[in-house]
Amino acid sequence: MFYAQGKHSAHSPFLFSFVTKVINTRQKNENCKEIESLRKSLCKSEKEIRITDFGAGSSINKTSKRKIKDIAHNSAKNAKFGQLLYRICNFFSPNSIVELGTSLGISTSYLAKGNLESNVFTFEGCPETAAIARENFKNLNLRNVDLTIGEFKNTLSEKLKSIKTIDLAFIDGNHQEESTIAYFEEILKFSNNNTIFIFDDIHWSSGMENAWDYIKTHAKTSLTIDLFFVGIVFIKSELSKEDFIIRF
Repeated sequence: MFYAQGKHSAHSPFLFSFVTKVINTRQKNENCKEIESLRKSLCKSEKEIRITDFGAGSSINKTSKRKIKDIAHNSAKNAKFGQLLYRICNFFSPNSIVELGTSLGISTSYLAKGNLESNVFTFEGCPETAAIARENFKNLNLRNVDLTIGEFKNTLSEKLKSIKTIDLAFIDGNHQEESTIAYFEEILKFSNNNTIFIFDDIHWSSGMENAWDYIKTHAKTSLTIDLFFVGIVFIKSELSKEDFIIRF
């Protein structure tokens, strides 16, 4: 295991470029301001919706009816991480992006704005949450988002066949060991040498840590980066098989 505490610990030219130009860049981007403004308004919304959850659920709120402001506070990724998603898409310019777990559409919006020429295919199990996300995409004038509603096991496989090739996958749904591994294996079938995988909450539970260990040691995996909450996986065959932990 390699522990990279700073950019000078990263010897791979590919990794050095990624760390310095994407991970460690702290410059505010104007394109993210609209999303951050939207997040603030969602964090004030008293509207209640009924949650349909097919995964491990929330570790904070177990009720089926939740206020939008609570979902925005507890489920949506913070601005720091959202801007990282934006920078990754802006840097690598993936054409086709898959997201498992739309929620209110905050992370989706960062992905979509990162490369407006991309097609973002996002999947959400809860119809009422998805309805809010659709409104948010409309308000942000995002026209490169395709939202699929339903349980992932019923929707993912057929949709992937129509997408054909995936350049970036952000997996932020279900949060269970077996399901996370299954999503990784399924999306791998439609990957290419440049496909990037991003996994949320890799240390959320012992099961998620097991899934992360499985993914790190997979034959297709080359370079992995553990940002403590989020795991990034590259499958580029020309890269050495290495695992890094980077403080973010």
